[in-house]
Order: sequence, then C-alpha cells, then structure tokens
Amino acid sequence: ERSTSAASAADPACPGRRPYHTLLTSQATTYQAWQSRIMYYHFVKQRKLAGPCGEMGGFTRLVASEDGKPDGLEAEMPSFFVRQYTTAEIARYGHFGVLNRPFSVVQFADRGGFEALQEQFVYIAETDHVLMRPLPNLATPDKAAAFSFGYMHCGSSHQPLLDKFAPGVTYSDVQPVGPSPLVVSKPVLRRLAPLWLNLSLALKLDPVADRRFGWVLEMWGYSIAAASLGVKHRLVRNFQVEYGASAGRIPPEFPTLSYIFHYTYGIEYTLQGRPQGVMQIGEWSLDKRHYGADHPPRGLQLPPDGANAAAFWLTRAWNEASAGIPAWPDSHSMGTVGWRRNKPTAEELAASPLARRVEGSRWSWSGVAGFEFARGGELVTPWGKGVWGLVSKAAGGADDPSKDAQIKACADCLFADFANANHNVRFSWDADPPTFRSVRVGDLQEVAGKWLGGGGPAA
Repeated sequence: ERSTSAASAADPACPGRRPYHTLLTSQATTYQAWQSRIMYYHFVKQRKLAGPCGEMGGFTRLVASEDGKPDGLEAEMPSFFVRQYTTAEIARYGHFGVLNRPFSVVQFADRGGFEALQEQFVYIAETDHVLMRPLPNLATPDKAAAFSFGYMHCGSSHQPLLDKFAPGVTYSDVQPVGPSPLVVSKPVLRRLAPLWLNLSLALKLDPVADRRFGWVLEMWGYSIAAASLGVKHRLVRNFQVEYGASAGRIPPEFPTLSYIFHYTYGIEYTLQGRPQGVMQIGEWSLDKRHYGADHPPRGLQLPPDGANAAAFWLTRAWNEASAGIPAWPDSHSMGTVGWRRNKPTAEELAASPLARRVEGSRWSWSGVAGFEFARGGELVTPWGKGVWGLVSKAAGGADDPSKDAQIKACADCLFADFANANHNVRFSWDADPPTFRSVRVGDLQEVAGKWLGGGGPAA
C-alpha cells in the first residue's frame, strides 16, 4: 500500500494554495479496475495541466478486496488495500456492495491513512469520474463542497425515518448530497466516516428505510450523518455532469463549464444519430455496464452524426486513456456497436435472408440437442429460454475468420443470448449438414453447433 502527496502548501511561489488529496474508492473487480485506470489517466493529465500551483495533490486508490489482497494495479497507480465485506457479511445486507465504500474509508482512517497524507483536504472520487479540467479546492476547513443531486432532496415524508435513525435532525437539515464527488477537510471526514458507515448499515437492515432509499441508500447514510454532526456543504452545481443521449443539444464548450464527467448513465443512439429511447440499448451504445468482466476495446467507434457533444467527448476520453496506458489488455468484447440485441421485427426478418433461413431451425449445441431458433426471435435451449436476432451493422464481414472479429465486426452473424451470456453465431451452410460456430462475448469461448432440422436449408 502506498500513496503520493504533492509538495507542501507552504510554497512561497504559490501563495494561498490549498492542495487536496484524491481518494478514489474502488473494489477489486475487473469492472472497477478499467474505470479506475481511465480515471487515473485523466487525473494525471489534469494535474499536469494545473501546473505547480494547482491544488490537485496526491492520489490514492482505496481498494476493497478479498482479505485486503493486492489486485495487480498497484504498480500502475498508488493504491491502499483494505478488506471487503465477506460474502456472509454482505449477504446480511442484501449483497449491497456499495457498503464497502464507507467501510473502506473507516479502515483507511483506522490504519493511519489520513495522518500519512500531507494535504489537509480530501476529494472523494468514484471510478466512473473523468476529470475534464483541473479541479480546484472547492472546500474550506469548516465547509465541505459537494454536488447537488436532484434525487436526494429530503422532505417532510422522510421525517419519521430521521426521528428513528437521527433523533434531533429535521428534514430541512439534510442537504441533497452524497459522499462523492466531495471535497472535505481531513478532520471532518475522519469524524464523519464511522457514522456514515453505521447509519448506512442500520438503514439497510430496516425494511422501510431500505424500500424508501433504494439504490442510493448509502448516499442517504452520508447525508444524514453529515446533518447529524452539523457538517454543511457548499452545493456545487457544476461539480459534474451526467449527460446521456436524451440531454439534447449540449454546447461544445461544456468541458470548460464543469469539472467531472460522471458516466453513470449509458449513452444510447440509433445509427442515424437519434436517441434510441428510454431504457433502450442503442444501436450505438457507450455504457460502462457492457464491460463487467472485460476491458472496453481500444479505438471505440465514435458516435454517429447527430449525437450530442457529450457522446463524442466521452468516447474520445475513453479512447485516449486506453491508447495511453501501455498495459491496457486486449479486449474480447464488442465496442460501441453490437450491444442492441432485440428480437427481430417483421420488417427486419423480411430484409434478412439469413434470419429467414434460420427461423424455425433446430440445432445441437456442443453435441447437446434441443437448441432452436424459434419463431419471433425466441430462443429455446436446454438451459432455458433466450433471445436471438440480428447483430447490429458493424464494420467487417465473413472474410475475417477470427473469433475476435466475430465479436467486434461480424456482418453475417446472428446473436443467441441465453443463460446470462451473449453469443455471436456464424453459420456454414456449405457443410453437410450445416454447422455454426458460436463465440461468447467477453471471453471468446467457442462452441460448435450442427443442424438437426427445420428452417435452414429448406428455407
């Protein structure tokens, strides 16, 4: 474990400089590892742009891992490892993994982490934060700085829960903030962390509070803890942006107007550059959730013409980081095209000779019979129902036989998704009987199939 700090604030060449230390809370998963790498790349870039008098000081990735074991990225970025909740422990709290965040900060404090930092302020960051410009110290010793979340406003209907878990606190005391993005003095954070953790745990165990606060419960644990201790925040509305496709027109200069791009939402477009729709995966899609077990590929395809400025900026930010990190691994996942995997419409079936030929056909899957491309995009397998359909139009084609190309650029594939896995399937109709090769997205596991009847050659 180690962390780096900037030079002392008492630099005569930089009067009034108040450096802060960036504390990136993370877990030892592939999903958060690649996000951490992008975040750190842009942190280093913006700290350099800030110059010697900038207030961006040292950096520590605070990682919750099994038994506090290193995860292999400690040579790439300064890291401090603490133990995550065990499976049995977190099961008591409904497997709500974000509780590891306050648990990590408490362990960091208990092990002298704050005392080891030269800076007197801390910026708590999340893995899906990308700095767009140098971030100054927005806090003071007695007033933290935080983003104002539109979904975190406390009202009179919350008062019964406040009376139960934070006696003496009224709903008007609770600010619409969470623990990130946050700049706060070390003494205040040291005082806040234990109550933030304990309140989050208690709220999660209470059925009424759990239902009321849902997926942002741990954020409420922080905001109620702050109100209980009288900690006030400066509300910084341009601390971050969270743009998606539905944001409409965004001024090209938006990166100069806010500090952080928080890519908590996917950006989903049709290939014609129109927003795909609410809760829809786009024909062009940039969404962190696609990469739960694999890094995003380098050189992601840019958005279609008509997409907003945020889509272009974030794609380029990911591409810049992945290109600039020498050890970025080869990805076996799709890029920004291919994730929209819906049952084919009647119009799509009519326009696709391949889909018409496959519909209604029965196959074996790795020698196991019972795999059927049923009517209307229904997939019937020995392992449960699934969905099949047309792979979104991407560059490439049948002339590249590699498994990797079958995932990233397959113009003559269908998808067959079942058992929580995505597969791209390419058919060989000249074989006797016809066969297919399936390649699983993420790990390139290959499976062979053989035609057993229906559809297929008879179509």
